[in-house]
Amino acid sequence: MADKKILFAKIETREDALKTVKDASIGFLAVAVLQALLAAFLAPALFWDASALALLAGALWKWNSRLAAVLLLVVSGGEAIVTVMNRLGMMAQGGKNVILAFIMLVVAIRAVEATYKLAANRFTTPKQPQRVPPALPARYPSPSR
Repeated sequence: MADKKILFAKIETREDALKTVKDASIGFLAVAVLQALLAAFLAPALFWDASALALLAGALWKWNSRLAAVLLLVVSGGEAIVTVMNRLGMMAQGGKNVILAFIMLVVAIRAVEATYKLAANRFTTPKQPQRVPPALPARYPSPSR
């Protein structure tokens, strides 16, 4: 997977799915740490968001949880909507970094895809050569007696 674009690479093997889940978890944990720091110094209300992200990211990483992935998608979607509304001047609260909100949303979508593929074990397997049965001798009609 080294030569593939990481964010949009196909999830073809179990290893790809596990790496996607791990990377998504680390990303969400990083955002949770960032929000916790902002909560400590600027906006204490962000502590709950940081806690929710950290808890869900931990569940995603430890158990490959589909529920955690879907909830991270819901949270990311909500944060993206609030961010866009804030940038449009429709809200006074929320973040202003639309790019981060978009990346979080895409990562959450990929985490959902990976966890569902892990649960269903839907991966392409390398093509195995098909075994061809030995040819049978040709049957000719028997001469009439």
